[in-house]
Amino acid sequence: MDTMKKTFEMRVRTPFFKLLGITLFATFFCACGNDNNNTLGDENNESERGKDSTITEAVLDSVEFSCKKGDLKIYGLMYTKVTPGKKAPAVILSHSSSLTHAAMRDYARQIANLGMVAYCFDFCGGSSESKSDGSTEDMTVFTKEEDLKTVLAAVSKLDIVDADSIYLLGSSEGGLVSALVAEDCPKDVRGLILFYPAFNIPELVNQFGDLMNQWGNLGNWGNLGNLGNLGNLGGMSMSMSETYINAIKDYDVWSNIGTYPNPVTIIHGSADIIVPISNSERAVKLYPDAKLHVIEGANHGFNAANLGSLGSMMGASADYDNQVLPIVFQALHR
Repeated sequence: MDTMKKTFEMRVRTPFFKLLGITLFATFFCACGNDNNNTLGDENNESERGKDSTITEAVLDSVEFSCKKGDLKIYGLMYTKVTPGKKAPAVILSHSSSLTHAAMRDYARQIANLGMVAYCFDFCGGSSESKSDGSTEDMTVFTKEEDLKTVLAAVSKLDIVDADSIYLLGSSEGGLVSALVAEDCPKDVRGLILFYPAFNIPELVNQFGDLMNQWGNLGNWGNLGNLGNLGNLGGMSMSMSETYINAIKDYDVWSNIGTYPNPVTIIHGSADIIVPISNSERAVKLYPDAKLHVIEGANHGFNAANLGSLGSMMGASADYDNQVLPIVFQALHR
C-alpha cells in the first residue's frame, strides 16, 4: 500500500497528472411528493417467490416504483423482504454522479435482506443512462436535492414503511445531496450514511476551470461557463453544463451542513483521489453525532459498480464491501 501511495504522490506532482486527477472528478460530478403521482410497477423482476405462491412469509422482491416531481418522473427499484401486514424501516440510496440506480442495487439487496425496505433511484437528468425524466443540461446538485426530497416524501407514505425510521444512504455526489436533504428535513430522516461524500464539489469545479484555462482553449471557459465536451476518457463522459457549474461554483458546502442532529456514519477510502479523506475528517467534526470509518487502500468507490473506469486508469481495485457492509448494518441498528 505504501508503494502505491508513493507512486500516486509522484504522479500528481507532474502537471499532466495534476490535470488528470482533477479532470477525473468530471466523471462523477458532471454529467415533498404527492401520493397521486406515485406509481408501483406490476413486475417483480428479481423476486425469489414463485408466480403462483401465496405470500405467507417475508421474501425478497424488487418492484419498480416511480414518483413525480412536477412533470418529471423519478424512476427507481424498491427491494423488500417485509412480512405482509407489517411496517419496516426504509433506506433510500442515492447514487454518484454520472451513474444510475444500478450502482446501488447490490447494497439495496443486502439491506432488504435485513428485513428493511430499500429504494434506489435515478436522479432526473443524472446521466444519459438515467431512466428518470429530465435533461443533463438542466441537472444540478440542487435539482438532485429536490429529487431526493420528493422520493423521501413518497416513500414515507408507503403502507409497508415505518415513516419514523427512514435512513438516507448516498455515495459521492449522492452523499452530498443526502447530507443537504437531512439538514432541511431532520425530523424525516432517522440516520445518515455517507460513502466518500463529495463535499468538495465547488472546489473541484473551480480547480478544474483554472487548470483548463492554463492548458489552452478546450472550450468556452469564460467565467467558468460551458466547459464543453472534452471527449471521452476511459469510456466515461467528460462534459459539464453551464447550469451545473454556475449553480455550485460559489456554494459554501461547509456552512450548509453539520446541524443535522441524528446519527451520521461516514465511510471513506484512505486512497481516494477524487474526494480526499480530509473532507470527511472535517465534516465529522461538524456533526453532533457522527463517526468516520476509514477503509484502508480504498479509492473513490468500494465495488466495481461504483469505481467504474477509474480503477483501470489508476490501477485501483474495488473489493471492499466485506468491510463496508458490516458498518452499514451497524449504522442501521443504532
